[in-house]
Amino acid sequence: MNIYNICISHKTSPVKVRELLAFTKEEKVNFLKAALEQNGIQECVLITTCNRTEVYIAGEEEAVEQIMVLIASLKNLSYSEILKYFLRYEGEKAVKHLFQVATGLDSMVIGEDEILGQVKADYQLAFDTNTTDYMLNILFRHAITCAKKVKTDTKLSKTSVSIGTLTANEVFHFEGEKDSKKVLIIGLAGKFGTIVMKNLYHNKKIEITGTIRSHNLPEEVRIVCPDVRMVDYKERYKEINEADIIISATSSPHYTITYHELKQALTRQKQRLFIDLAVPMDIDKKVLQLKGHTLIDIDYFKQLAETNNHIKLKEAEAAKLIIEKQIEEFYKEINFRDFLPYMGNIKELVEKQSFEGVLYRIRNIVTNKELEVILNSFKKLL
Repeated sequence: MNIYNICISHKTSPVKVRELLAFTKEEKVNFLKAALEQNGIQECVLITTCNRTEVYIAGEEEAVEQIMVLIASLKNLSYSEILKYFLRYEGEKAVKHLFQVATGLDSMVIGEDEILGQVKADYQLAFDTNTTDYMLNILFRHAITCAKKVKTDTKLSKTSVSIGTLTANEVFHFEGEKDSKKVLIIGLAGKFGTIVMKNLYHNKKIEITGTIRSHNLPEEVRIVCPDVRMVDYKERYKEINEADIIISATSSPHYTITYHELKQALTRQKQRLFIDLAVPMDIDKKVLQLKGHTLIDIDYFKQLAETNNHIKLKEAEAAKLIIEKQIEEFYKEINFRDFLPYMGNIKELVEKQSFEGVLYRIRNIVTNKELEVILNSFKKLL
């Protein structure tokens, strides 16, 4: 029996293909049960996210093609058409792939740790459906342990290169642990405006107001953040007067905030952070002449992202070392478990022939390198 993996992901297929291979919870259970009815499959786990569909099986090589045929059948797809999108891993390569998936090294955003929760949930579903046994149980336990070690022992998941996340971090850190912060997002319906809003929305200490040029709230914003306060773009200066942080992310060819208009509109003097995510710039740099104002622009974030990317690459190397060690532990546990049925016979042999007699017999049936490993193992016990 060996471990096999077949997968499609953002690396091998477009989103329209990945959507066709998405599974509901009920469909996952049906697939897992059907998988174990196939010849050569003893265990099976199905992992699905928006960016990947993966199947891990313990069984025989013939089962790999059967699994892909089963997926095509359950999804009413042509086997020949989806075959080109699948990658296939066997043995240690399949094991290593799971560890890379669980730790976020194979994710679109390297190091993201949401994948660990998805791996745990899908493994638990397979366990509850009785489609796992000792092989995949041990494998997933080690993969999850490895992912937790990577999260705690490296900065991989803590180092962001996303402009949206970096912007949110600046908002969180501005004026420290203030009880509440008022954030104005100019251009909420735009790409960056929406991304930033999503990153801020669930923080209870942040009150978000967004400007739009029409009263029609974008569908995505309405669904994800239904209670965000919206105002007309023309009201932006009035809102700045109350805001702590002002984020502008429009595609306008002109300034959304000018020095002179801002100076005339402000009636309250306070510390304010202006964040300009637009190219060309939305905010007149002269706003810095007004007391208490700080301005950071897209170049600041690009430089920060570049710095963080170097850190992330370094941390990824550290994560790979953790993975290698954990894979070693996995195989040690598997090999030892496979040896357990022989333990009684070995004990009986030693009692009959003495330890020295058994050792001489071992010398006669192994290679010099194998003998060296065995003898060194005994030395380590002393």
